[in-house]
Amino acid sequence: MKDEELDGLRARLDAHHDWPSEYMFKFISPNELQRVEAILAVFPEGTPVERKLSGGGKYISLTIREVVTDADAVFSRYRQVQAIGGIFAL
Repeated sequence: MKDEELDGLRARLDAHHDWPSEYMFKFISPNELQRVEAILAVFPEGTPVERKLSGGGKYISLTIREVVTDADAVFSRYRQVQAIGGIFAL
């Protein structure tokens, strides 16, 4: 993502959140244990996670709620998950 796009997203996040704030991360991943574990490893142990399988069970949706300090912490989590590969972030 380009710097100006990040700046715009940061401004929108800052307008809607008083940091620190709980942020809801949502990912869709192939339903593979290794990928799911890699996603969860990005977040602190004990972070609440909701899981929902797709109708055919091929994909899993992960909703993760974490208290983060600022927009840059949100960006950091998304970058770490993006590095896993094959994951859709919503």
